[in-house]
Amino acid sequence: MKLKKLSAPVLLLLPAFVVLAAVIVMPLLFSFYSSFTPFRLTKPETLWIFVGLRNYITVLSNWDFWVAFGRTVLLLTVALNTEMLLGLGLALLVNKATHGQRLLRTIMMFPMMFSPVLVGFQFKFMFNDNIGFVNNALQSLGLTDRAIPWLIDGNLAMISIIIAEVWSSTAVFAILILAGLLAMPKDPVEAAHVDGCTPWQTFRYVTWPYLMPFAFIAMTIRSLDVARAYDIVKIMTDGGPAKRTELLWTLIGRTAYADARMGMANAMAYVAILLSIVFTVYFFRKLAAARQQIGAEW
Repeated sequence: MKLKKLSAPVLLLLPAFVVLAAVIVMPLLFSFYSSFTPFRLTKPETLWIFVGLRNYITVLSNWDFWVAFGRTVLLLTVALNTEMLLGLGLALLVNKATHGQRLLRTIMMFPMMFSPVLVGFQFKFMFNDNIGFVNNALQSLGLTDRAIPWLIDGNLAMISIIIAEVWSSTAVFAILILAGLLAMPKDPVEAAHVDGCTPWQTFRYVTWPYLMPFAFIAMTIRSLDVARAYDIVKIMTDGGPAKRTELLWTLIGRTAYADARMGMANAMAYVAILLSIVFTVYFFRKLAAARQQIGAEW
């Protein structure tokens, strides 16, 4: 029996499918399988011991996991809201500019050009308690007479991480909201001015409802980024001091490589992915509601 010849489109796409299977599908299947085993990097034979849902039950009853999850939600909430407010302000300012708007857009995107690792090193140096720029500036201005332990105190370390996240990613909100401002029709705004609306009323009831879908798109993108935040935290504090800045993915990384418990780490990772999906679904529902509102009002 002769094998059926593959069509030209299938043959052209076959290398891409093979690469995707080798790079994405196979590692996912392997990690999913290993999450049901007590696999340790130091004991390869444990990969073939099946323990069922024991790792997942351990994860769901692990206090450190839920503390790291709560800290990740805190980072996500504070960082996203701060980035949205700053991004909205930047977008409104750039939109009002009459000259050099292209240059301003380029400058606005500048922080996005840095890798998270580089941002982590940059802010780790800036918040250093001895030679850091922040402490030297505060002491030179007479605002403090001693070095502030930014990366040693647990609360201050979390604030430092939030500042680094906000600096590196506010441009995502600014660019998307600016795109909404540039695409926004002028007639409703002009009609609001004719009806005697104040600038705040025009923004609150005309401009902002139109911009909400763009803001929710940015929130969806950034929520996935923050939910798997690792690089900046790893470089700046490595989850310290005393695990006060431990997030989900730094905890997963520590479990996988420092403790060599790869099976448990993979179980943590899949639970974290499910929690990230919940946030994504929430923002997509908000996005759909905002788009329906625009369709009804405009």
